[in-house]
Amino acid sequence: MRTLLALGAALCLAAAALPARADGPGDLQARARSLQLADDPAWADLLQYEPHPLTRRLRSLADDPGFFNAPDGARNPAAELDATLARLFAPARPEAPDSHPQCRFPARLHWLRTRLGIGTDTLPAQPCPRLEAWMAEINPAGVTLVFPSAYVNSPASMFGHTLLRIDQANVDSDGSAMLSYALNFGAFIEGADNSMLYAWKGLMGGYPGLFALVPYREKMAEYTRLENRDLWEYRLNLTPEETGRMVEHVWELKQIQFDYFFFDENCSYRLLELLQVARPGLRLTEQFPLTAIPTDTVKAVKEAGLVESIQYRPSRERELLS
Repeated sequence: MRTLLALGAALCLAAAALPARADGPGDLQARARSLQLADDPAWADLLQYEPHPLTRRLRSLADDPGFFNAPDGARNPAAELDATLARLFAPARPEAPDSHPQCRFPARLHWLRTRLGIGTDTLPAQPCPRLEAWMAEINPAGVTLVFPSAYVNSPASMFGHTLLRIDQANVDSDGSAMLSYALNFGAFIEGADNSMLYAWKGLMGGYPGLFALVPYREKMAEYTRLENRDLWEYRLNLTPEETGRMVEHVWELKQIQFDYFFFDENCSYRLLELLQVARPGLRLTEQFPLTAIPTDTVKAVKEAGLVESIQYRPSRERELLS
């Protein structure tokens, strides 16, 4: 009898020592506050938060309310974190599965699962067929930073351009770089603005900026054949897991608008933010508080120890001249 009582007491003490299981959004929100996750730089990267140059208060550079779950999420990281955790528990939507927050924000969900220990049985089961098909088609395993040289006919590319190539696992074994996808951020221009208006809007953020994912072979043909631009490809040492995390964040950014500025919030700056999501701890954007010239951002990526190898692709004009 004494043995049974001792065993029962030991089991009770062991159960009391185990951490309480988070069964609802309130439990997770409380744990997130205790861990101060709203102040984590990785959360800031996922929400595109940057300090204001004058007030130093955080605000998101994403200019689209669809990117946030809280009404003041663009300026309040803590409120956005609470709202995100609450919305992850929304009932499943079989009629529109990919509109569920679990499908809409997979990179945030992945990060919150890791930091809060959210089990698979904690949240409502929600399939994401479009997201899963999209990820399977891209099949991300590695990343290459691509630098096309300057293009004199475009003021936005007078200092060159940068984009990311999302590679599959067999990119080296079968030369499938042409089957990879190119991730580009650029200004969305409607109509036919004259050169003066184009330059003015580009300098003052008058154009919306959007991410686009297209077959790499199309971008290479555009640069090397139509625009006669040389390409430098910098293979990065991101792991498949880091690459997948970055591509999940790209899914979150689909159709999300940013104000586009030629000299700071441009193609290169946005790509540095993606690399910070892929590998938390990188602080690449902090080096460019005023301007983000593509050549300088490539140098920053190299100095951060991200470059594994370099390949040069000459333009058609340079090949003919040679």
